[in-house]
Order: sequence, then structure tokens, then C-alpha cells
Amino acid sequence: MAVKILALLYPKPDRVARVEEIAQSLVEYVKENESGTLQYEWFRVTGAEKPTIAVWETYADQAAVEAHRTSPKMAWLVEVSTKEDNFAEPITVLHLDQFAGFESR
Repeated sequence: MAVKILALLYPKPDRVARVEEIAQSLVEYVKENESGTLQYEWFRVTGAEKPTIAVWETYADQAAVEAHRTSPKMAWLVEVSTKEDNFAEPITVLHLDQFAGFESR
């Protein structure tokens, strides 16, 4: 069964462009190296009081989640973001348990 995650990132106002640059690098890596990642999309949250980025993630299974979470590129994200002080708040990771809805008709 697919695993769905919503991650919320809160970049500092002067670091938004850098976080978007990092996102491009992550997306390329995930697409090329993580076959169990079915969907990996980054969004700017419009209308938020502070800069907010939402990452919509769908994985084939829990093993694919773990492969992503423990990948060298995720370690790089943490290292770079800590070193550069990119975020105003810790990343929020929400594991979603769908109870209604559909993806397509």
C-alpha cells in the first residue's frame, strides 16, 4: 500500500531562493535514484503568513520511505541547511492515513 507524506518547511525570508535551489537538486536525485518514490513535488504555499513550502510525497511502501529518509542526499539537505541556517523552524513531517477520496476518475 502506498505511503503518503506531507512535509512543511519554513525557510527564513532571505533563504527562500536557496531552499528552492536545494529542492531542484533533491528532486533530480530522487527521480534518478529512488524508484520507490512515486510522487515528489514541492510547492510554495500561497497566502501563508510566513514563507512556507509544502512537499507532497508518495512512496510505494515503507521501505521506499526509509530509503528516501536515509539517502545520502537527505543527509546533505540536513547538513547544508544547518550550515547555512536556512530554516526559521524545524521541518514538520506529516504521515497521512487516507480515509476518503480518490486520485482520478
